[in-house]
Order: sequence, then structure tokens, then C-alpha cells
Amino acid sequence: MRRLLTALAVAALMLAAACEDSDEPGSGDGTWLETDEADETDEVDATTPGPIDADCEGVLGDEPEFEWLSARLVVDGELGDLCFGVDDQTLVDAWDALAAIAPRGQLADLGLFVGFQPANDDGAEVTLAFVNPLNDDASQFQMSINLPVANEDADELLLTMAHEFTHAFTATVTQTDRTADAEFDCTTYYNGEACYLEDSIMWAWISEFWGNGLIDEVDPFAEATTESGEDRCSREPGFLGPYAASTPEEDFAEAFAAYVFDVPAETGEVEDKLDWLHAQPGIREFRDRAIAAGMGPLAGNFEVCG
Repeated sequence: MRRLLTALAVAALMLAAACEDSDEPGSGDGTWLETDEADETDEVDATTPGPIDADCEGVLGDEPEFEWLSARLVVDGELGDLCFGVDDQTLVDAWDALAAIAPRGQLADLGLFVGFQPANDDGAEVTLAFVNPLNDDASQFQMSINLPVANEDADELLLTMAHEFTHAFTATVTQTDRTADAEFDCTTYYNGEACYLEDSIMWAWISEFWGNGLIDEVDPFAEATTESGEDRCSREPGFLGPYAASTPEEDFAEAFAAYVFDVPAETGEVEDKLDWLHAQPGIREFRDRAIAAGMGPLAGNFEVCG
């Protein structure tokens, strides 16, 4: 979760196997520890899930907190036709910003890109963006943007979309086991939805930064909240605020957003996490693309822990 204008991401999600991207710089191939240069003629891999039906209203579902305003199909990692509501330039601009940093091979696992507004103004913390699965096996998902407030802070929108995108790509079929027995057979970490595979980037992150009993403090079935990370934040200087300290997923998401947009590290321990991300070629590509697009460095609004 990005604080200031955002609330929480909706659960751990799953991307299908990703494919090569034809955009500069570099390309994503779905392997988060190494990438290969793609040719401009490369096409999206056959493992990419098929497109959502052109009539997407039923797929959006009934969310009492939100009113859907506009929905666009995502086809082979590119923004497609309007399938619900009215066309909205803010939504298109948000997509362009996301597509500037995310390789097409990763974007191919989005099925819908949606604009919403809160159903009521009750004074609660504003949700700027969130992601949710579109089907039972979470082979495709939707990213939703709060259109009325999206233009209020362009930097915060960038950081939020980067944060939210991690909740998808860290839970792909190449990263997690979601079978019925996953919870009971897991030898890595079960996050309440899935078991991370031994070679997943989240298990590598947890092994590197959540040792010495930190992971044992987390209830994987509880909702991640700022409050649940406050004590850990007070003790550990390696987190970008108490929400980052709530779970390894939120820790990774906040660090990823800071890394991609070159937000300065306030502690040496945070710098270690950013350096670790820089050593992962598939992650580094997001930052390379952000630099090429002239995005950053951003100031961020992360809190200091420890």
C-alpha cells in the first residue's frame, strides 16, 4: 500500500507466465532474476491468458465501496477497446505511465484496466489504486485507478501503480503454488493464499531480509495494516514505514516502488534492500525504463523506521 492517497491492495494475486517485450529499453520474459533482449518482431507468448470478453461489465463484479466509471480491455499487454462506461483520458494517461515502466510481457497478464470513484465520501482513507483477480485461478487480473484523485499527485500515482503491480508479478504461476495442499506442504512461506516456490523472488526476499524470527511474527491470514507493522518498524531500520513492516509482500512493494523511481534511502538497511533489487535484472528493467522515460527521482513520502 502506498500511503497519502491510497489504501490497501486487494489480496495476493497471480500473473500467468510472462513473455518478451518489444519496447525499449530491454524486455521482460517473466523470469525475475534474468532477462533477455527482445527483437521488435517478437510476439506475446502463447502461455499468455486469452482476452476478456468484449462485454466486461459482468467481470467487474459488485464492489459496494466503488463505482466503476470506465473499463478498457488489455490485449497482449496493450490497452484495448472500451468495454464499460465512458472513455476517460485520465485512465489512458495512467496506463501510459504504467506501460512506460512495465515490460509488455508483464502487462499481458492484465485483463482489464479500470477507472472508479468511491461509492460514498465517508471520510475514510482514499484508495488511489488496487488490483484484484478476474477469475478463480487468478490467471488474469484487473488494475483499478481512482479517477477523481488520480491527477492530484502524479508522483504518488506512479509510486502506487508500481507498488500495486508487485502484488501481481510476485504471485505468478511461476512464483507460487496455489494447489489445495499448498498450505500444508509448504516448506517456504505460505502467505494465506499461496506457497512461494523455492526459486521465487519473494522467497529470496524473505530469506534475505525476514530472517532472525521476523517472518514468524507475521500472521499470514491477517490483513496487512499500518498498526500491525508499527512495533516492527520501531525496532527495525530496514523498512520504509510501518505498513512496509507489516508483511514481506508490503515490504517488497514499498521497496520496489522506491527503487524504480529512485527515491533516496534514509537508512543503510533500506539502501541494502534497494541494492538487492538492483542486482535482479528483471527488476532492474523497470528502473531502466523509468529512467529512459524521465520518471524520477521522486521524493516519496515513506516513513523512517528504527
